[in-house]
Amino acid sequence: MRTRWNDLPLRLRLTILYVGLLVILLVILGSVLYFDTRNFMISTTAFRLQALAANAISHATPGEPPRPLPPGSDLSAPPITFNAPPFAVIARNLARDLTWQDYTTVVVDQTGALIADGREFSTQTTLPPTNQDSLAHAWAGDSVTYVTAVDGRDTLVVLMPIRYPRPDSPVVGVIQMTNPLDFVDQVLGRQRALIILGVLVTLLIGTAGGLWLTHTALTPLRLMVAVCRRIASGDLSQRVNLPQRKDETGQLASAFDEMVARLDDAFTTQRQFVADASHELRTPLTAISGSLEVLLLAPEGDPETMRRVLHGMRREVQRLTRLVTDLLTLTRLDAHRQLRLQPIDLAGLASEVVESTRSLAQNRKMVLETDGDTKCAGDADQLKQVFYNLLGNAIQSTDAETGAIVLRVQGLEQGVRVAVTDNGSGIPDQAQPHIFERFYRVDKARARASGGSGLGLAIVKAIVGGHGGNVEPVESQLEHGTTIRFTLPRQAQRTRSAN
Repeated sequence: MRTRWNDLPLRLRLTILYVGLLVILLVILGSVLYFDTRNFMISTTAFRLQALAANAISHATPGEPPRPLPPGSDLSAPPITFNAPPFAVIARNLARDLTWQDYTTVVVDQTGALIADGREFSTQTTLPPTNQDSLAHAWAGDSVTYVTAVDGRDTLVVLMPIRYPRPDSPVVGVIQMTNPLDFVDQVLGRQRALIILGVLVTLLIGTAGGLWLTHTALTPLRLMVAVCRRIASGDLSQRVNLPQRKDETGQLASAFDEMVARLDDAFTTQRQFVADASHELRTPLTAISGSLEVLLLAPEGDPETMRRVLHGMRREVQRLTRLVTDLLTLTRLDAHRQLRLQPIDLAGLASEVVESTRSLAQNRKMVLETDGDTKCAGDADQLKQVFYNLLGNAIQSTDAETGAIVLRVQGLEQGVRVAVTDNGSGIPDQAQPHIFERFYRVDKARARASGGSGLGLAIVKAIVGGHGGNVEPVESQLEHGTTIRFTLPRQAQRTRSAN
């Protein structure tokens, strides 16, 4: 059963649940209204009968109970007027006065036997069966009301004790008033029909409204399903495009479009990366293959040719090694591996890197400037690579004799700023937004000649971003040099914006 339910369309399931809940609420409300009306009408009728009976009893009973005849009285003599009539007379008067049309009143004793019978004045001649428990409560002095069936009709029965109006007077009889509840049944039958009709009308309207509401609400989901299928077929340009919807569905569609756009960008970047990596790997491999061909075709006994070719192959292998190393570094950064954070002094770290690169700088002037508190938390190995990459680029872009490179490490309130400035050839304006892209080279010929892979600045941006830092836009002018700045927080926080 559950499987069949889950196989139903969501639109139909929501409509069934909505309409089912609505019907249940209406049935509960109708039932409460029905039984409350029934109880109210019965209690009102009972209260009215009790009031009539109490009023009749108060007028029919004298202040003193009837006294017996004096001993030796002549029973054949005309009746003597006492201060109170006999109880049988009082009971007969009560039964007569409280009986009319379908209201029937009788007076009974403690056993339920009739003392007075008013059925001759009523159209209702059948009495309900005696309820001994109710009669016992009435003889105990309580008013009792209950409903029973008489000739197939619901009938209200009211039992009222009869007392003389004095505090210590015992119960001398019980009035039993019966009233068929035909009018109450008619009112309740009409109300029941209206409730059923209302439930049916609500069911129809609720079903139509539920289908329309679910159709309207689920239309974006059906659109998303269609878009997902087209995306699954390979078309990442598809979008849901629901800018007019500001509700949860619109937010879902907007988030879905944003996710697909990011995936599209990621796949585009990945394809471009694979293409660039293939091209970069193919170049040294082609050179090595050519060198091997030269060795195979070279005449034996020509050590000079062999030495020259082997040196060239060695350079290409070194270049290939650097390229593969940079690719592995980027792969690790893309995998968001845990940083080995430790307290470090960026100024001291920069000093180590400057000293280790002086041999590569030749006659270039290298200056380290520090200011303020330069301590922060970071991965020392990765941050060293940032300094090596930036200084390496600065060395390549400056003249060996007149070049000048300044590395500034400045402590800020919330972090540490690092700037690398050189007086090299500079970067054209159109190339500045792209220098942190993978495999991007401003001067491709010079970069390949120096063995660069085009991944150095991309690695810098990934490492800085991985530490929760920020690489600022590059400042550069042709023939006047370049400045690259980045900022690291005091406490490194890994972010997914690293890449």
